[in-house]
Amino acid sequence: MEIRIVIVGADPQREYTLLSDEPISFIEAMNQLGLSFYRPCGGVAKCLSCVIKFVYGMPPMTSYDERALDFSDMRAGYRLGCKCIITRDCKIEVPTSLTSEITSVLMDEVSEDETLERENIGIAVDIGTTTIATAIVDLSTGKILRQRNCTNSQIRFGADVMSRVKAAMDGHGQELMDCVRNDLINLGKDLLGENFLMHKIVFSGNSIMTHLFLGMVVDGFARYPFVPYTLDSVKFVKDRKNIFFMPGISAFVGGDIVSGLYYLKDRGSFLLVDMGTNAELVLFDGKTYYCTSASAGPALEGASLSCGVAAVRGAINHLSINKGKCTYTTIGGEAPIGLCGSGVIDLIHELRRNNLIDEGGLLVDEYSEKGYPVAENVIMTGEDIQQVLLAKAAIYSAITLLIKEAKIQMEDIDHLFVSGGLGATIGIWSAAGIGIFPEELLPKFEAVGNTSLRGAIKFVREGNEEELQEIKDNAKVVILNEKPEFQELFLDNLKLS
Repeated sequence: MEIRIVIVGADPQREYTLLSDEPISFIEAMNQLGLSFYRPCGGVAKCLSCVIKFVYGMPPMTSYDERALDFSDMRAGYRLGCKCIITRDCKIEVPTSLTSEITSVLMDEVSEDETLERENIGIAVDIGTTTIATAIVDLSTGKILRQRNCTNSQIRFGADVMSRVKAAMDGHGQELMDCVRNDLINLGKDLLGENFLMHKIVFSGNSIMTHLFLGMVVDGFARYPFVPYTLDSVKFVKDRKNIFFMPGISAFVGGDIVSGLYYLKDRGSFLLVDMGTNAELVLFDGKTYYCTSASAGPALEGASLSCGVAAVRGAINHLSINKGKCTYTTIGGEAPIGLCGSGVIDLIHELRRNNLIDEGGLLVDEYSEKGYPVAENVIMTGEDIQQVLLAKAAIYSAITLLIKEAKIQMEDIDHLFVSGGLGATIGIWSAAGIGIFPEELLPKFEAVGNTSLRGAIKFVREGNEEELQEIKDNAKVVILNEKPEFQELFLDNLKLS
């Protein structure tokens, strides 16, 4: 019997229809339709945040649904998407915050009108956990001709890298590899046409993304002492293309960071912070790169919070509270659907500034039970606040220990570089106000964007392997958990001033 599945949400202006000859999981249906589905926990029903609605044809309730939803919601057709099996004709509404078409979009203002009927082309690629970003470079002039990005199709195996390591160890390594390869083929066709030619490709990405793409064993990332298969650069020639993968420094300070350091070379002393689930930090004192990673969790990206969403249309990105009234802006000016990372940071700062939470992050009695209402159906709970405090304490503690390790003072640092999408939108005073960054570094703050891609672009142009090796040779990895003072420092930094 043929099952007709209709899905709406990725593009509110259209419906996506799939015909299946047999029962199929909701996740597989999304994959076959070319739609991503955001599951912060990797689809193991831990976060309980991937809720969808059946307009008709709802499946039976499961124990997972009962954990995530009220009985009235289940009767209304709501189900947990990651554990849903479709057995009959149905129509499903998927929140726009959880899905998008896996297609490329134009990035930045580049020379889109340039003719690409030439072979003298190089491509820089950043294989990010969430997004794959690419840029075409004219090797004769060094000019960036076009840029594109797309959602990393691996996201169906989980939003974080460890979910993907587990998937690879469970036998899905080839599928993970194929996800990125197919994404890159589609991006290549979009950038250069069906029969695209190029001479040089430079890849940058964290250690796990690189290992998965190259089909290397990732078991070493799953347990202490976290030993990768390799941290060396990988280079080879295939079909007359020179292919190069950026080297890494450690299991969790990978090629994306090395690429960023290559891009930032000759900028004086600096602190580089890449704020992600595993926040990566590098302090350069002019001679040595002191590197570490801090388990910040996904809270500062909006993920894992009951009110959190990715930086999509309708996400609250900035807000303030004055005289008890909360005012905010959303991405695209649309109705609010949740808080993205910059909105989360603003909210914690404003709650503390207005004495609506104490130094331990506890809400005042009025909001302690149900949480603080930011907008309709957007509520910051006490548990959400504690997750943010854990993240900010991890980053601030890492900064403190790096400075101590380098034996320098705060005033010796010339720049505070914050990379990634959050760095471009973060309210830096809010971030310092809740204790993510030291206030002394605020005048030195600079959002530097996607330094991984920018470093790869620079390497396409210059190809200086000696400078990459110099960065590796002068890098010192600082393992926070091995520092006796880390635990006490972390507990102290949980507090809000």
